[in-house]
Amino acid sequence: MPLKLQIMAILLAIGFFIFTVKLIRKGNAEIRQMGKWLSLSVVLVIGALFPNLGNKIAHFFGISTLTSLALFITTAILIVFSLTTHISLINAERHNKKLTQEVSLMKKELSDLQRKSKEG
Repeated sequence: MPLKLQIMAILLAIGFFIFTVKLIRKGNAEIRQMGKWLSLSVVLVIGALFPNLGNKIAHFFGISTLTSLALFITTAILIVFSLTTHISLINAERHNKKLTQEVSLMKKELSDLQRKSKEG
C-alpha cells in the first residue's frame, strides 16, 4: 500500500473512531448499539496501520488482493448489521402494536367507568 494511501486510511479510520465516540458522548447513540461500529473502527485503524497483515490474511483465504477481502468482509458486516436492525424494527413494531391495544382497552374501560358514574 502506498504511503499516502496508508496515511489517508489511518486518518479516516481514526476520524471514524472519534466520530463514533462523539455520538455516544453526546447521547445521540447508545453504547450497546454503537459497539459494533466502535469495533469496526478499531479494525479499520489496525488495518490501516498494518496493511501487510491484511494482505497475508487475504492470501491465506485464497483471495488475491486485500481490496477484494475488504469488500467481501464489508458486505458481510453490512448484511449482518442490516438484519439485526431489521429484527429490532420488527420487535419495536410488535411492542408498539401491543401498547396501542393496551391503551385502547384502557380507554374503553375509562369510558365505561365514566358512563357508569354518570348513570349511578
